[in-house]
Amino acid sequence: MNLRPLTRYAITTLLASTFLATVVPIPTHAEDIKKKSSDLEKTQKPVDTKKKNTTRRKRSEKDYATAASAKTVQTAENIIVHSQRWERGSYTAPSTSASTGLPLSLRETPQTVTVMTRQIMDDQQINSLDDVLNTTPGVTSYANDNAGRTTYRARGFNITSYKIDGMQIDATTSFGGVGSSMNMDLYENVQIVRGANGLLGGTGDPSATIYLQRKTPTKEFSANGLLRLGNWNEHRVMADLNTPLNHSGTIRSRYVFTWDDTDTFRVREHVNRLGALANFAADLSTRDTLNFGFQYERTRNDGASWGTNVPIWYADGTKTHLPRSTNPVADWSQATRDQYTAFINYDHDFSAGWHLKVGYMRTQGSSYNNLGVAKINNAARNVGGYAGFWNQDGTGAYLNALHAEYADARDNADVHISGPMHFFGHEHQIIFGFNGYNDELTQYTFSKALGNCSILGVTPYSGCQYRAAGLPIANWQTWDGAYPNFTTHRTKAREVDVTRNYGAYASGRFILAKGLSLILGGRVSTYEAYSGTYNTQNQYSGATGTGRQNAVLTPYAGMVYDFTKTMSIYGSYTNIYTPQSNLRDANNQPLSPVMGKSYETGLKGSFFKQRLNASLAFYLNRQSNVAEATGATNTTTGESIYRSINGVKTEGIDLDASGELLPGWNVFFGYSYLYEKGLSYRQDPHHLVRLTTSYTFPGALHHLTIGGGISSQTNTEWATNPGRPLGNRKYDNSNLRVGGYTLINLMARYRLTKWLDVAGNITNLTDKTYVRQAGFYDGMIFGEPRTFSFTIRGHY
Repeated sequence: MNLRPLTRYAITTLLASTFLATVVPIPTHAEDIKKKSSDLEKTQKPVDTKKKNTTRRKRSEKDYATAASAKTVQTAENIIVHSQRWERGSYTAPSTSASTGLPLSLRETPQTVTVMTRQIMDDQQINSLDDVLNTTPGVTSYANDNAGRTTYRARGFNITSYKIDGMQIDATTSFGGVGSSMNMDLYENVQIVRGANGLLGGTGDPSATIYLQRKTPTKEFSANGLLRLGNWNEHRVMADLNTPLNHSGTIRSRYVFTWDDTDTFRVREHVNRLGALANFAADLSTRDTLNFGFQYERTRNDGASWGTNVPIWYADGTKTHLPRSTNPVADWSQATRDQYTAFINYDHDFSAGWHLKVGYMRTQGSSYNNLGVAKINNAARNVGGYAGFWNQDGTGAYLNALHAEYADARDNADVHISGPMHFFGHEHQIIFGFNGYNDELTQYTFSKALGNCSILGVTPYSGCQYRAAGLPIANWQTWDGAYPNFTTHRTKAREVDVTRNYGAYASGRFILAKGLSLILGGRVSTYEAYSGTYNTQNQYSGATGTGRQNAVLTPYAGMVYDFTKTMSIYGSYTNIYTPQSNLRDANNQPLSPVMGKSYETGLKGSFFKQRLNASLAFYLNRQSNVAEATGATNTTTGESIYRSINGVKTEGIDLDASGELLPGWNVFFGYSYLYEKGLSYRQDPHHLVRLTTSYTFPGALHHLTIGGGISSQTNTEWATNPGRPLGNRKYDNSNLRVGGYTLINLMARYRLTKWLDVAGNITNLTDKTYVRQAGFYDGMIFGEPRTFSFTIRGHY
């Protein structure tokens, strides 16, 4: 039965209303919660009056800074989640400035904001960006290979906007991106703003913006660490030390180190992750704070594939039905991505709640790809068509190989001033700022012509790529991965892509009447991107590019009305402007920026003194120049080829709840419905449910916490290239329908002493077989089977 979108909205709205009704507290229940929470707080370390006042809803920005100083240092970044004593162990956050730059509660923010707290990450053993986004409500993903090239999506579009402490970074997971190297042990929380959010960054991406908040030093000494053991020989250690460097704590530091080493369910695959952070803060005076530090993140994938690693069909068109452990890669195939970061922030308090904040961040990353896999691909130019289809007798396979090296350097800066203003009998908040970045991505050139790319002396298909001809594999069934490696060396020949994005922004929250607030803002940006090449003598050939766009205006408007003490209705609007210089067409030219409009309206609720936040959002996005994958890849770079599509529309519903539903019972829940029109395939499910929960028992069992999670999605449709073989070089390239699936996770934690916990986690409890990609060069990527781990965590 096919339901029209309006009918689906009606059904989902009924479900949403029922859910919100269950979380709105009746007076007796609220008083019970208040009393039990008060008793719980009395057992904790006392908090002085000034800290307790930070829980009040109406505060000046100076109050925010004072509250945060007890747990975190106010840096020059504009994304601060303010900690409070009761928030320890919470599944929600009381406030965030990720959407508008203003310190607002989640209820006061006219967009859907989800905060993955440190407690959620600890409970679910989350230590990578992939773990975060596959647990977050409303976010889906698909894997282009098993080497970290994963695309994340929200509301029907790719997520391209990532920030660390307010600074824009390139966290994409392309061959040159460094997103797969990011290590969550270095971050306090992750904030996800769904919908267009170009106010603070110059690009309005209608999917979502991912904000990562780095761990910062505090004035009190603390230390914690963990040892984790899991199946597939996983070993993980983490140490987190916070120590003041003088008696008063005006000079303080924090050091984090993490190391993770594991095999996987695939043969010949091994993953090693490393992360380190040194963060320092100094109160230069009662009004001046300086914060600076360094961090390093690296991920190495041995046994990495180039594209999908499991073929769907044999050469005769029958299904392969290969096991999940299949990984037909060369024994030297690997991908390594790392990044070094240095940062410095300065905060000056002018008094009366006004602050000047200045920040700078330098990130340098590298990507090394030396890949070999037996898969379907383009045949040699003189052969034409496709080759590499496997036969049931073990014949037909060819080694596909790619060697590519990248280096990326990005400079970020942000200056802004913010504070309260008083007029017409109300306190309003405003912020003015200027920020931007300069990014330089270098791709080194390898080719037979330069004499720095060869396997067995065979001529590459193009550049430093070998496709499905020239390097045959005698029998894929008995192949152990042994094959001669690339012979390569780096020269000065390279291509350099430069991207600049900078501009001025302003926003304000104005109280029009009691319970009614208006948020207005705008940004004027300059964006430019160009490319140039160098030869082996380091001579520059000149730049070509997409030109320069000046005075690009990104307006933002939102309104929130509190119709009860706990519930609000809101609406927001913004323009969409998303550069796509990282996506190329068939001529290897960057796609034009995405243009469009984004609308959102809904309900929000905040209950039990902000311990529980809930929201119901309806959204509509209209866009032009949207990237659609063609299914083909560039024969020189190995990257996917896209085309621009106009008239793309997405609309849907997001229902979210996070926090303490009852004393000891935490939830992190989201349901999303999505309807999209304009693309030839559907990579996103119509329905997505995500739930993470934990419960700490009262009384004699108060040391025991149990929990788990559910991730469930409906079917998707994928384009195939070239498609199911029909014989005589003909293929059925109709879309491939992939069924939905449900994954179940479990966890349990027990506190042995005041300073020692033990925990156990099981993911994919039912051992469900599912895929994270299907159809790309007639292959697929399997998702992870059942896993289990045991963790010992100490804290002082």
